[in-house]
Amino acid sequence: MNYDNNRSFFPVVIVIAACLFVVQACESEESEQPLGKTCLTLSAGLQNAPVDDPGEAYNYKEFSDLPTPPLPPEQALERFELEEGFRIELVAHEPMLTDPVAMDIDADGRLWVIDMPSYLPEHDRSEAETIPLQQVPESRVVILEDTNGDGKMNSFRVFVEDLKMPRAIKVLNDGILVGEPPNAWFIQDTNGDGKGDSREVVYRTYGDPMVDNVQNMPNNFLWGMDNWIHSSHDNVESLRRIDGEWHTRNFKRLGQWGMNQDDWGRLYSATNTSPLQTHLVPHGYSERHPGFEVSNGINVNIARKAPMWPAHPTGVNRGYRVGQVVREDGTLKTATATTAPVIYRGDQFGEKYRGNAFTPEPAGNLIKRYILEADPAEIEAEADFAYEGREFLTSTDERFRPINMYNAPDGSIYVVDMYRGLFETALSLTDHLREYAVEQGLHKPVGEFGRIWRIVREDRDIDYETPEFSMLTPSEVVEYLQHENGQLRDQAQQVLVQCSPPEVVSRLEEMTAAGDAKADWTRLHALWTLEGFDRSVYGQGELSRTALEALNDPHPRVRASGIRILERSMDRNSSEIFPRLEELAEKEQAAYVRLQLLASLGESDTGRALRLIASLLDEHADSPYFREMALSGAYQREEQLAGILRREYNWGSERGEAHAQLLNQLSEAGEQRSGTDLSHLTQAQRERYEKGRPLYRTCMACHGKNGEGQSGVGARLSGSKWVQEDPEALVRIVLQGFSGRAEERGEEMTSVMPGHDYLSNEDLAAILTYIRNAWDNKASPIDPETVREVREETRDKSGTWSPDELRDVIK
Repeated sequence: MNYDNNRSFFPVVIVIAACLFVVQACESEESEQPLGKTCLTLSAGLQNAPVDDPGEAYNYKEFSDLPTPPLPPEQALERFELEEGFRIELVAHEPMLTDPVAMDIDADGRLWVIDMPSYLPEHDRSEAETIPLQQVPESRVVILEDTNGDGKMNSFRVFVEDLKMPRAIKVLNDGILVGEPPNAWFIQDTNGDGKGDSREVVYRTYGDPMVDNVQNMPNNFLWGMDNWIHSSHDNVESLRRIDGEWHTRNFKRLGQWGMNQDDWGRLYSATNTSPLQTHLVPHGYSERHPGFEVSNGINVNIARKAPMWPAHPTGVNRGYRVGQVVREDGTLKTATATTAPVIYRGDQFGEKYRGNAFTPEPAGNLIKRYILEADPAEIEAEADFAYEGREFLTSTDERFRPINMYNAPDGSIYVVDMYRGLFETALSLTDHLREYAVEQGLHKPVGEFGRIWRIVREDRDIDYETPEFSMLTPSEVVEYLQHENGQLRDQAQQVLVQCSPPEVVSRLEEMTAAGDAKADWTRLHALWTLEGFDRSVYGQGELSRTALEALNDPHPRVRASGIRILERSMDRNSSEIFPRLEELAEKEQAAYVRLQLLASLGESDTGRALRLIASLLDEHADSPYFREMALSGAYQREEQLAGILRREYNWGSERGEAHAQLLNQLSEAGEQRSGTDLSHLTQAQRERYEKGRPLYRTCMACHGKNGEGQSGVGARLSGSKWVQEDPEALVRIVLQGFSGRAEERGEEMTSVMPGHDYLSNEDLAAILTYIRNAWDNKASPIDPETVREVREETRDKSGTWSPDELRDVIK
């Protein structure tokens, strides 16, 4: 064919090619399966699972003669007063719920609720008497569903029913994570009947096993923007499942009750008299240096605790402090029991309310609204009352106990109401409150009620029929990253991360582009979604390139996230990454981004990173945030950093007290480490020892900073025979735990040491190598292969090791 003489050929070819492209695209879309068929097996399986009978309706007349009786939900509704323009609706109530404490929302909008009916069963018992009464397996995980779209839960299933005082739940694609101190369980339904029939312990220190007081244990699971699952309270690590394996990461305490996040991933909690707490500085770096910790900007209360404006006088634990805790008329004056705030991220209230904090105060039967000022470019944040002399929501029903709040997929807010008279712990319950409760009849009944409410703005539409992600394809789910409702964006991110569908990679890359017209939060979610993808689907090199591009993003939190995501690639690809980071350090104006850069540079072992740390530190030497973050990232390089600061930036006493103090801290840390004799270890073994040093920080609560132990809590490690002698015996102790009085651990020790078999072989080997050679100890190292062999040999071991069993092993 003579192409020159047949000009019509090219248009024909183009048309044919275009038709072929359309056909292929259509075939591609048709080949996509709903995620319920490929990944979201838990949600999809429930569609055909049988439902349960919640039981008979409650007879409220039985206790109607009490001074303050439990009210039917319809009467309780009449006791609420809300900000003008809002209403509260009933979503679920007893007998579906009994003392609910926490919940999660699955990919199809169902509510998974944890209850705690055994909590404080009797009002006149001591703590010692109450603990065994509470530790009975009566708690459940129930699944509630609205099947007709009227906004009320009409379908009920019991997924698990023999738990002891659980307080955290996270629904995943193929099971649920439940926090039941001291364990975190992964529970699955293996046969599709809607019942959790398979349990695996994935974390054995979800709370100190030696602590029985319910208020001193971690609670609430939150899947954060960074794809880690965080909890509030002390001595609990963040969790994450990667390639089917559970991993942990240090997380400095944030609050006591609840965990929530704003549109940019900043976390929030509350602690009784501190109604809104947050980490001002980037989290996860607080404990990477055994000699320094990040304390400034950690767990900061950013909201006033007083005054409170309840609708009526209430019984308060320290209500005898008239003028301080309560007013003369008996109304609560100041925060005393604030719990679980929610940062409103929905689309039903209107823009005026987006980013506001709502904190429940169950002791005052109220919910307080705060205006949150948290510029994403800045480190600092603060919150103030939305108004004076009144609250967002109050109730004159003294059994209304709002203890948890959640953004809902319909754009509203869910309120978990424990609905009980007494909710103070036996340890803290004062005679004043006990007597008041009996006088008002609030001490009974217990373990029989519970409600979930929905707060709605009246002049705006609401659609109760929310998306069912298990019925959608990946290409449909990814578009929810653009939704104005943050709950739906979070859900879409979590679904995509767990499923890692390759079909949407190119779309996610489009969404992350700095020039894209999408909302800032869309680019942020898309970036972290790609970070969470399986590396076999989206490789580390691809992720690094995307993160580098994010450094040009107009939003400071997207730039900060790009920096954090690059941490794993800094040393492997330094020639490409460091010029960009150096350019960013020179031009970046946002204080938070500069602090994140300083924090992330501490994860790199290169001299180039250390010089950039010195440069940033010199510019921000007056900031405690920057000083502490720099110190935490200088582990094993303290003297080098001090040298750079002296030589290149003329640091010394003449520069000021802060400069001199930091130099002294660096010098002392270097000297302290150099005093340990590691001459018997190879270079690789020394590196294992150094890896174990920061990991040991999670052991300090029981065994002490210097291995000195704590009487009655944790055995002494320094100078311990069992630590330094047979390495296989030590591995057994750490894997399966230990119980019983023994001379080798100190005769006064009778407590149980829990097993730590959830830790990887590498981490266990590092920790054990460290404790066998730290302080006054000197022993052979332990390698990961030894841990693996002992783990395999003892995999059928049930329970902890006894002294006699260990002595037989050593023989």
